[in-house]
Amino acid sequence: MNETATRTFWRPSATTLIAGSLILAGFLLTSVNWWFLLLAAVGTFGPGILREAGLLDDMDEFQREAAYRAGYHAYVTMGVMAFVLVAYFRSGGTFEHPERMASFVLVLLWCSWFLSSLLAYWGPQKTARRVLLAFGSVWLAFTILSNTGSEWNGWAAVLLHPLLAAPFFALAWLSRIWPRFSGVLLLAVASFLAWFMGWLTDPSLERFVGDGLFVVFIGPLIASGIVLLTVRQNTPDDGS
Repeated sequence: MNETATRTFWRPSATTLIAGSLILAGFLLTSVNWWFLLLAAVGTFGPGILREAGLLDDMDEFQREAAYRAGYHAYVTMGVMAFVLVAYFRSGGTFEHPERMASFVLVLLWCSWFLSSLLAYWGPQKTARRVLLAFGSVWLAFTILSNTGSEWNGWAAVLLHPLLAAPFFALAWLSRIWPRFSGVLLLAVASFLAWFMGWLTDPSLERFVGDGLFVVFIGPLIASGIVLLTVRQNTPDDGS
């Protein structure tokens, strides 16, 4: 199958829709009982188990290669994290909230696999740009909604807080023209924000792992920056 066509015209299969429904239901039903999270596990890993067992054959050669590559990238990411955790705990480190650690490991595993999957379909420039636009939109909506109703903090907050989304949108636009330069800027911005928010001045593993803000704010900037640095030359993206 032509790789470019696959990236452009990809549509979810019936398996993807069913798995996605299970994942969504699993996360939503955690408000009732956290054991429902296992539905998300079935949706996430069930199709892969069925494919490896030979009971499901819904992928072409390109999709299988992309899936294996994404799995390997997730393996490498989690392997590094596992060594860090072993060194930390063997050195006498403690962790007050183990449920936060488990959640962080799950988020890191899923994000590394998902980013690699997007890279296979879209390539580095489109993946980085769309990830930045998606997270920028989420942050913009969050900062606006967090200053409405009972959370109203005045017009200054309404005007200033949405600026947190500005790095996402600005660098998403710049990545179309100068991808590698944008990658360097993304890593620089991520480093500055990590320092500004105290993650570098107070490098506590429990604070780093337990603070979901790092994953949803700094994480996309770092991941997109690394991805853009893999572009071999600064060729303008077509914007599709």
